[in-house]
Formats: sequence, C-alpha cells, structure tokens
Amino acid sequence: MFLTLIGFAVGEFSYYTNTFLFAYLIQVNYLVLHGDYIALITSIFVTNNFTDFFFNFFSLGVLYYLFGSKAGKLEYVIFLLSGMLGNLLTLLAYPPLTASAGASGGIFGLLSFYIVDDMVEFQRVDWNGIIFLAIVFVLSDIIPNVNIVAHLGGITGGVILAYLRGSLLRKARSS
Repeated sequence: MFLTLIGFAVGEFSYYTNTFLFAYLIQVNYLVLHGDYIALITSIFVTNNFTDFFFNFFSLGVLYYLFGSKAGKLEYVIFLLSGMLGNLLTLLAYPPLTASAGASGGIFGLLSFYIVDDMVEFQRVDWNGIIFLAIVFVLSDIIPNVNIVAHLGGITGGVILAYLRGSLLRKARSS
C-alpha cells in the first residue's frame, strides 16, 4: 500500500513538472518497444489518476484484511510478476500509442493467487472464491479506461504462481 501511495505522489509530481519523465515511468507501449523496459515495472506503481490510486490502495487494504499477508514476502513477488505479466499482455494486445499505469494487474494477481492457492492446498474447488473473483473483475472493468488485459494478465499470473507454489510444496513434502 505504501508503494502505491509513493507511486501516486511520484506520478502526480512528474506529470505536473516533467511530462517527459512521466511518460517513461508509466507504460507507453511505443516507448517500451523502443527500449523503456523498466516501465514494465515502474508503471505498476506510478499513476497520476486519483481514482486509480484510490481503488488500488483500497483493494490492497481489503486483500490484507481478508488474507492477512498469508504468503509473507512472497506477496511482493506475486504482485510484481503478475503486474509485469499484465503489462506484457498489454504490450501485445494494444497499439503502440497506448498508455497504461496502475497496480491493478498485481492486485488481481494476489487475489487470484490466494483463491487458487487455497484450492490447491485443500484439493477442492472453491466456487465462492471463483465467484468473488469474477464479481470483482466485472465490477472493476465497468470503470472507464480500465485495462482489462492487465487484469486478465494479473489473474493468469496469480493462478500460475499458486500452482507452482503448490507443486513445489508437494515435492518438498514428498522428499
């Protein structure tokens, strides 16, 4: 949550003082295709849109309330990798002049990770979790200018990482 707050402050400051810098901090597909690869990470945190910041900040608070940082420091890896996957899919799906910023891909990655991780751990389908994820996905995509591809990338990243974690834990237990 703290990093999204800092990212919003940086986004606001750079947008109003140096739009050139701002363009390199968010994901502008054209710039990424021409070497601004760090934007695949910085754009996860940097935004100058208060609504985006507010929903991301609030969503992270809800996730911590619901799951209590159950994955520990692994949450940072899940958040970053899921957000980056969402950004890579954005790069592939949208035209070069598309700009994208915000933490929602990483947030969807965390949410889907926790839902699928429980299903893998208890070896059962959690329809309540799946329905909750679907409702959050649909409601978030009603907001104008939302990057649905980043959300889908985040969900995909969270699912993959939950299965990988489950597979690694099973191998460790059988050893």
